[in-house]
Amino acid sequence: MEWPFYTSKIVECTNLEILHAILTCGMPSQFISKWHHEKRTQEFISKISMFETNLLASDGYLVKSPETEYLDASEKSVNAYYLGLIFTKLFSMKEFDTDYFLHTSLFEQVYGPETISCNGRKKPSFIGYKKSANEWSVWESTGKRDHAPKALDDAYNQVLAIREVNGMAPSYAIACMTYFDTKHGELQGILRNAASGKKANITFDKEQYLNLYYRHICEIFDESLRRKPFDSVIDYIEGYLEIELELFGLDIIGTNQDEYAQKRRIKLGVPKEILGFFQYNNGRFSESSSISNITDSLNMEANSFQDKNFFMGKDGIYFRII
Repeated sequence: MEWPFYTSKIVECTNLEILHAILTCGMPSQFISKWHHEKRTQEFISKISMFETNLLASDGYLVKSPETEYLDASEKSVNAYYLGLIFTKLFSMKEFDTDYFLHTSLFEQVYGPETISCNGRKKPSFIGYKKSANEWSVWESTGKRDHAPKALDDAYNQVLAIREVNGMAPSYAIACMTYFDTKHGELQGILRNAASGKKANITFDKEQYLNLYYRHICEIFDESLRRKPFDSVIDYIEGYLEIELELFGLDIIGTNQDEYAQKRRIKLGVPKEILGFFQYNNGRFSESSSISNITDSLNMEANSFQDKNFFMGKDGIYFRII
């Protein structure tokens, strides 16, 4: 991490934290086919498959998988791009306590180009939000197959241009590049924080921001209820509902036995009130309910019993192994 941190460290994470990052780092393709929201589970599993194709664990480090050798240059570049998005989300959560993380292109795709403004300049890739401090941050993600200083410089200039987010100076304006070390194939990241913004101001509606963050996650529940009986949804923690996801081939318990033959059983949990908001309001705002009010009142006591088999993010979304 560069200015003002100037530190080098190993970021430790669990499989469940990675799953949380994959699910919640809204990607540009998320709403291209929004009428096919019944495909959300397949979309999530395809991201996991892409992740496992490109990475494997070796001596505790994530390294480039030899399976990538059959890919051509274009496929490797696309995969590196998506890995960049996922790990930028993970870094923001692990190192900067960012609660929410949303791709700015989703505003335009769902609500129209007029719903997010940036003084006519190009917008950064992501906007982060820390609920407890009411702080916004801006992030530019770039994923490369190897170290690319020019790409990092371009990303840095992108966030350097941002002066305010919804009338407040961003707490961080960070360019993040992930790449594979050419000597050992280890996954590495460089984060560069801009000292101060120049002149661009980003404005958008906070309700729409939170709506976009949770909507695709709740659609996974909607899809599950279409396929399975309602008794497949259980109340594991007070105030939350969860469904079971069958992730074929995911080595979630850390063994390689029968990796592609065995189903990996895992639960996805979401706050009841968030699910109710989308079920009864269809994601539309009303005077009687506000998704901001719901997120402000989330019960986060579940964080007290997190372990290797359970992880809940500060957004109230959790995974647990069964």
